[in-house]
Amino acid sequence: MLSIQKYIFKQSTLLFVVLLFGISVVFMQFALPAFWIVIDFTVVYLFFFSFYRFSNRWMNLSEKIIRKRIFWSALWIRVGYVLLSYLFFMEMTGLPFEFQSADAMGYHYQGLRIAEFFRMGQFDITPLIYFEKMSSRGIMILMGAVYTIFFDSVVAFRILNSILGAWACVMIFDMARRSFGLRAARVCAAMAVPAPPLIYYCGLHLKEAVIIFLMVFYMNIADRLLKEKQFSVRNLAMLVGTTALMFLFRNALAVALFLSFITALILIPKSETSPPKRFAVAAFLVFSLVLLSMADLETEAQKETMYYVAQKASNLEDHMRLYAQRGNVFATKAKRAVFAPLGFIGPLPTLVDTGQKNIIMLAGAMFFRNIFAFFVFISLYYMVKRKQWRHHIFFITVFFSWLFILSNSGYALQDRFHLVFVPIIILFSGYGISLAEKKSIANFRLYLMFLGGLIFAWNWFKLAGRGWI
Repeated sequence: MLSIQKYIFKQSTLLFVVLLFGISVVFMQFALPAFWIVIDFTVVYLFFFSFYRFSNRWMNLSEKIIRKRIFWSALWIRVGYVLLSYLFFMEMTGLPFEFQSADAMGYHYQGLRIAEFFRMGQFDITPLIYFEKMSSRGIMILMGAVYTIFFDSVVAFRILNSILGAWACVMIFDMARRSFGLRAARVCAAMAVPAPPLIYYCGLHLKEAVIIFLMVFYMNIADRLLKEKQFSVRNLAMLVGTTALMFLFRNALAVALFLSFITALILIPKSETSPPKRFAVAAFLVFSLVLLSMADLETEAQKETMYYVAQKASNLEDHMRLYAQRGNVFATKAKRAVFAPLGFIGPLPTLVDTGQKNIIMLAGAMFFRNIFAFFVFISLYYMVKRKQWRHHIFFITVFFSWLFILSNSGYALQDRFHLVFVPIIILFSGYGISLAEKKSIANFRLYLMFLGGLIFAWNWFKLAGRGWI
């Protein structure tokens, strides 16, 4: 199996080099500056090389040892990136924030104001957050708490992101071991630890790193409730608490996770969980919802969520018209049928100079998902073929529910919102790689050719839509 990881490393890196060179030659006038080419290539090479090396080194380690290796490897990689990116952004923008950092700066200044209140012993921060959306309050309060303790340190908040990210990698390993076995779990860990999308957001003042942690934490607890024989009130309480907390960061994801758990509770095979346990879990959830309905949290979250549902028919079209006004006239042609497959494959990397520095910087992170989409297909195929899909119904439902939500929203082109797919892509890809056969590798070659053509077409689209070619 290790030869498969080595093959993925070599072929994927080769494809990225060919794309960088080919697109730069064909669209020479809009070729990326050498500086960005080096950065994007370095990200891709380091990820696939690390994936191969971690797979090799961890394949024969015991479960206890590998969990420690996962946490500490993930933590040091993320802390190193946080420090490096801090210096990089200071050099490039004059501030420790990314290019076009309106959201990050907004959270930062609100965090500073909240920290001032906390230091004065005023813990009623309602005047500061009253006019903020419910789904933005969590990150502001968390940032304010960190600033209070660590003297307004930007780096301290990002190191907290790194700790949460390392913990999330361990939980991804635990979920994979519980669902797919130890061999697949080792592959998942080797992917999660150096995964560029999970590392990148640790170095930003956005809520995505915390959202991913909460999501993985929720999924891990839910998976334990569904598959462990022993009934646990503690796990149920943590599940409800995480659901409530998620509404302070991203409403739609909280709803998707909760409904996915209910669906899994209904459809999971009887061999996985007994009817009395299902009844006990369902009764506890209903009781918890009654309690939540008495709080302002439920009322405000419901308003935001229902607004999204009511506007879903026009939400995508309105955002695409906005993209067209910003420069790409082809954006208005995009429909739900186009965006739905992006949950599997995309978004696609921009390898031409459109002036979108954040997007160009994320090219390697996007390419990571493009490559492993193939193994997501493999794993889903085997689940259906072997009639095991009901055993993994929770992960499947989370994936497709967020795919539905994203393809009906105005954020289908934004990488931040695709980040939710990454933990599930890692789980499915690790399982798919552990099942890969020679025939699969032959099909992987064909997939790489298809992917290369797709990325080339995407970069043409980026330029042609702006009237530059």
